[in-house]
Amino acid sequence: MRHIIPLPLANASDTLMTQAGYVRHCVETGRACYHRSLNDPAFPRFHAYTILTEDGMEIDLHFDALDSIEHKGNHDQAWAYEGGRVNQEMHRILESICGQTPIKTIFHTPKTNSDT
Repeated sequence: MRHIIPLPLANASDTLMTQAGYVRHCVETGRACYHRSLNDPAFPRFHAYTILTEDGMEIDLHFDALDSIEHKGNHDQAWAYEGGRVNQEMHRILESICGQTPIKTIFHTPKTNSDT
């Protein structure tokens, strides 16, 4: 799944992806490569590539899962690129980067002298 965040960006792409919970691990074909694991093992995980274009920061996201029986990946499966969890994760990334998630504030009633 691909999405473009238009310019100007609030921060550098590394900072924005870190803010979204991703770790940079390499550069492939001119694109920065990030991942976010779902738990302690390396797989399953979300895998995102980013590149700055004249239109903005392009995010190319897919889901990596490793078949523990046949030891092969899922890159030939359509569900790894569109739908379900990939759509939800892209939405979560965009909310994190673009600041569309409202800030949750906890309000406490002020203490008065009678409270002590």
